Amino acid sequence: MTPYSNASHKRYIRGYLLPIDTTPAPCYSCGSGLDLCTDCADMIDKNSPIPRYYQIAEFIKEQIAAGELTDGARLPSEREMSDLLGVSRMTVRQALTYLQSDGLIEVHQGVGAFVASPKQTYDVFQLLGFSEAIARRGERVESVVLEQGKMQAPVQVAQQLALKRGEPVLKVMRLRKVNSEPVLLETSYVPAALCAGIENSDFATSSLYALLEQRYGIQLQRAQQTVECVVANEYEQALFGLRAGTAMLLLEGVTYGRHDLPVEYFKAIYRGDRCKFHLESWRNHGGVATASAQRVSVIVG
Repeated sequence: MTPYSNASHKRYIRGYLLPIDTTPAPCYSCGSGLDLCTDCADMIDKNSPIPRYYQIAEFIKEQIAAGELTDGARLPSEREMSDLLGVSRMTVRQALTYLQSDGLIEVHQGVGAFVASPKQTYDVFQLLGFSEAIARRGERVESVVLEQGKMQAPVQVAQQLALKRGEPVLKVMRLRKVNSEPVLLETSYVPAALCAGIENSDFATSSLYALLEQRYGIQLQRAQQTVECVVANEYEQALFGLRAGTAMLLLEGVTYGRHDLPVEYFKAIYRGDRCKFHLESWRNHGGVATASAQRVSVIVG
């Protein structure tokens, strides 16, 4: 970081670029052209009931969303932000912890805080395999097979796939990475009767959906799934390299083929700090039911 010069400058105030004629107090540039601390100090309302750490964090979030703070930009140190914003280091630390838990910044001990790369976005209404979805964006996907083989269907799996308890199913558990970063732990169960010999496939390089459709002629039609916030357990923390208590997103559901034949029961655990889901909702006017109006249900419990 380089110290702010004493030359006349322009300042961002509530989204507007305004000329300022007065000579500013020293500040620090975060590498994006935005004078973060000076601008943030103007935005903090010390008489507001909203905590100061939250105001600071929300301001930084806005700058990241607007592209003023770009991927890899270094934030000022806790001490610098504390001095320039007129708040305690504890308040600054709370703001940074909040941003880090949201996956918006990365904190490297002894080095500093940096803007994280953008979260992976998935459209839950497109019935695509993970490899297919990532490939469409031109990114590199890697699969690490943790478990693969035939087994007797546990009770829940049998219920979801309309099987008798103990009927054979294929189980595949994979850790999925995007650009070498682990983002998803995915477990799939498929009735063995639908796809003889599929347990011998190379799931480190093959798409399950592509195999089902191309080798076995199973046309996938739709999926019913729920999205739930969960906390990473010890095993998931170790796999993803996460801190205890990290929030995760759990997708769980069933994929169906023609004639509503259950083909796959799946559980997919996404990193909450690196992934988000795209939803599109339509207003239902006049009480007329439409397919698009019923695309999302929210279950609270």
